Amino acid sequence: MASGNKSKMQMAKSKLILNGLMSNLLDIGNWRFICHLKFGIWFLLSIAALSMNCFASNVQEPNVAGSFYPAEKSELSAMIQKYIRQAKSVPIVGDPVVLIAPHAGYIYSGPVAAYGYAALAGKAYDAVIILAASHYFSFEGVSVYKDGFFRTPLGDLEVDKQLASELLVSDPKLLAFEPKYFENEHSLEVELPFLQEVLKPGFKILPVLLGSMSYEDCVVLTRHLSRITEGRPILVVVSTDLSHYKPYGEAIVYDKKTIEYIKDFDSKGLWDAAAGTGWNVCGIRPVVAGLEFARLKNARRVEVLKYANSGDTAGGKDKVVGYASVLITRGGGMFTKDEQKRLLEIARKTIEGHVLNKPVPVFKEGWAAMNAHRGAFVTLRKNGELRGCIGQFTSEGPLYQVVSQMSIESSTHDYRFSPVAPDELKDIVIEVSVLSEPNLIDDWRKIRLGTDGVIIRKGFSSGVFLPQVATETGWDLETFLGQLCSQKAGLPWDCFKDAATKIYTFQAEIFSEDGE
Repeated sequence: MASGNKSKMQMAKSKLILNGLMSNLLDIGNWRFICHLKFGIWFLLSIAALSMNCFASNVQEPNVAGSFYPAEKSELSAMIQKYIRQAKSVPIVGDPVVLIAPHAGYIYSGPVAAYGYAALAGKAYDAVIILAASHYFSFEGVSVYKDGFFRTPLGDLEVDKQLASELLVSDPKLLAFEPKYFENEHSLEVELPFLQEVLKPGFKILPVLLGSMSYEDCVVLTRHLSRITEGRPILVVVSTDLSHYKPYGEAIVYDKKTIEYIKDFDSKGLWDAAAGTGWNVCGIRPVVAGLEFARLKNARRVEVLKYANSGDTAGGKDKVVGYASVLITRGGGMFTKDEQKRLLEIARKTIEGHVLNKPVPVFKEGWAAMNAHRGAFVTLRKNGELRGCIGQFTSEGPLYQVVSQMSIESSTHDYRFSPVAPDELKDIVIEVSVLSEPNLIDDWRKIRLGTDGVIIRKGFSSGVFLPQVATETGWDLETFLGQLCSQKAGLPWDCFKDAATKIYTFQAEIFSEDGE
């Protein structure tokens, strides 16, 4: 029902109530007194009714309560809590920044959505931004709901007026508010009861509906969102289903590819793969924006908490719709202890196979963090002394393969050392450093010793120090950079002060067999 029609119905109801009150009053005692009283009361109640009507017109009533999910409060709450209890608990590392969740009817997608929302239970946010695709209106750009409330059977959620205002003024050509685009839309609405059920009360929402947009438009939107949320505890919910109406087996193949792109943070690859094909990710624009938002917020750990399709939940298998619950977090380390242990095992087994002239094992890992495309260094130490260190900063393959490859390189092809011999294996301690993407800086004084690794490049010469070099040597910043220029890059000692020298910083998560 349109907001205008709701307002008219509320006004008509108010008039009926007023007329009923006046008729009852006229039956009481002195008619002259009552006439005066009638006018005064009628005037005051009219003002109140108009105020109520203005307030009510600023409430977005639910569109799909009673169809996509129960319209009765206790029934809805009980359904969500049942799904949350049934969702298997997954240890979450770091702070959630982006949740990708489905938006179909609850009997179909609710059991999958619950995995993501269960991971958010009890968390507090200033605001939740919901990025969703328009299903019922075709329009260019983005519609941002600017103020008021969204109503569900569980209560009203206030729109973050300040956040909306800052976003709208940032790019008037791309961003606007058109209330009719939110009429009938379910993709935003179905996320709200889950949020109300699991998060600490007090958060506001920013409903953002994405229309027809280019990939570049999605990236621009992301930059605006990143800027206006700086320094605030904000969660972004990306509302999307995956493949639509394919046979069960075919849908799994399509959805697996989509999830791989998400795990690899390859938003452009997903966009290009979906363009002009039978690939149907109805919220591909929200997904692109969500991934790029996570990237800007340095949230790089992807946890695929649950995948299923309607054939697994409440539908047939001839034509299914795919659903995924994916959480992207920041901080707390990229890897769990089990993942760190496994990467070290891969390095150890690779080196042992290679050094002993045995077949190197073929690894296949399922953890999302280990399948991300990341650079890594493998460092070998013997009796506390360096015995080899080689790595790469970027990768077109999964991390676990990079670690295996760099293990061979560091044990065999570090020009500073002879290849590791079989009798040395028992004395070798392996350390793995997984790298963030290098970032070009404009002032060498911004380098944080012990936190930042550094790459120096000038012309065809380059050198790199990992973050731990500063800690191990105790060098001050100028000595650290001077050694990097002269020892590693073969450049003059003070080349880091030369404007023609490019300096990049990166960070690393470092773990070792000796636990240090």
